[in-house]
Amino acid sequence: MAEVVQSHIEDMLPEVYELQQLGVLSSVEAKSVIKTRTDFEYKMRRRISKKQDFLRFIDYELKFDKLKQSRLLQLGTNDVSEGVRYRSLQRIHFIFQKCLRKYKNDIPLWIRYIKYCKQVASSRSLGLAFVEALKHNPNCVEIWIMSAKNEMEVNKNISAARSIFLRALKFNSDSPELWKEHFRLEVLHVEKLQKRRQIMQACDKPAHAAPDEFMNFKTAKIVFRNALSSIDLTSDNLSGFTEIVQKLEFNQDDLMKFLYESALKQSPATPFLWIKLAEFVMTKDVIKAQSILQTAFATVQTFECLMSIIEFMIKFSEKLGNILSAMTDYMGRSLDTLSLINPDKVIKIGDLMIKNDLSSFLEKIIDIALRKCPESQSLWLYKVHNLSHDPIKDLEEALLVLPKDSKILLEYLSSLALLDQAKCRSNWEKIIKESYSAPLISHYVQYVYASFGLADARKVFKAVQNWHTIPEETVTELLKYEIANKTDSEQVCQLFNFLTNNFDKAENWKFYWDYCRKNSPEQISSVLWKCRKSMSEAQIAQMF
Repeated sequence: MAEVVQSHIEDMLPEVYELQQLGVLSSVEAKSVIKTRTDFEYKMRRRISKKQDFLRFIDYELKFDKLKQSRLLQLGTNDVSEGVRYRSLQRIHFIFQKCLRKYKNDIPLWIRYIKYCKQVASSRSLGLAFVEALKHNPNCVEIWIMSAKNEMEVNKNISAARSIFLRALKFNSDSPELWKEHFRLEVLHVEKLQKRRQIMQACDKPAHAAPDEFMNFKTAKIVFRNALSSIDLTSDNLSGFTEIVQKLEFNQDDLMKFLYESALKQSPATPFLWIKLAEFVMTKDVIKAQSILQTAFATVQTFECLMSIIEFMIKFSEKLGNILSAMTDYMGRSLDTLSLINPDKVIKIGDLMIKNDLSSFLEKIIDIALRKCPESQSLWLYKVHNLSHDPIKDLEEALLVLPKDSKILLEYLSSLALLDQAKCRSNWEKIIKESYSAPLISHYVQYVYASFGLADARKVFKAVQNWHTIPEETVTELLKYEIANKTDSEQVCQLFNFLTNNFDKAENWKFYWDYCRKNSPEQISSVLWKCRKSMSEAQIAQMF
């Protein structure tokens, strides 16, 4: 190993000596360069070498070459030997290649070397790098694409680029990126030929007569059809192809139409494809777009498809104009034919329609959705909050289906309280007697206190005890009312005793203790004594 290292150091001495003679390096810097390179040479050749050592050597040589070129430019020295000018580049290539022989499957390292070859315009080394990288990593899509782009953009060789893509797809036929880039290659090639033909015609010169089929993107269409049979047709994948076509300068309508129609032929039950086609047609023919949407639902017939169509209608409501009402009627009838619908998605669509001032069309859809899902609490409440002309009537209809739903009951009683206090209280009492619901009981006490005062709230509290077990939050709520009205402390303490006896929790004892500390100090010792029966000393100390 030492002989090899010594041989390499001797090979670099003429370069270092010449740089010293030119004034690029001082004697101290020259010695430092030799010492550093010697250290790196030994590290590269030890029995267990590390990739990090190679990378540090490369970084060192890159910085050294940059410094050398900068100082040569400052000195204005042009009369230098090829060894001085290019030796650093050769050494960097050598280190990269030695490292890559050891780490053949390191994709980031291969990509870094390829980019370096491009940077220094080393076309021969670049070609060899692509060959070696792909030989050891045939499933690396990124390197295949870089190789094909190099042939197309740098070497201007469309045949070689096409050949690379065909070989790449043998190993990676399920890669959407490869298919998109192959499609891009064919499309851009035809566009270049179209531009060339246009320029030649403007100059009255004969243009190369490419076949009309080829100029109509025949090859690109073949690539797309093959892609459809090899990859999953998701929205993102299709968008990748359509974005390529949208960037064309020449007429793109025929090719775009071909993409959508081919995709639909392959996957007719995919809603987003129908929506994409309708969006494309919308700019030219609104009636045809309407026909496409109706065909879409007739073909797919799912709730998700219908929701996608309604979202489309909301998005293009201004362009649809006079036919929007007819389309809404059709969507309503279509919704009525479905056996399964998702109330949450209907509500989401409703929010979009309200946001876009289309609430007049929404009521029909919500009514149909309620007919299909009468037990959906969220749909009933959505209708009451956003569309109802008579909330009490709608809530009474909801209660026929959901008689014990606490949220609908609470909404109904809250609405009734604004119109008829007597009827509201009567209904409250009837509902509380028939069913137990802690939130409803608490709201009942709260309603009575707000409407009729503390005395009535106390009566309700006692009455409820005869029907149900009083919930903890109801007792706590009544205590807050008593304290706010500065009720006699003895009466309040009785209620606190009720709370702590039935709900023996630290926070309830803390609430009791805080009240006594401010309003009834003589009760503090009694509270602490009662605490010890159910809590440890540590818990009491932590609480107080």
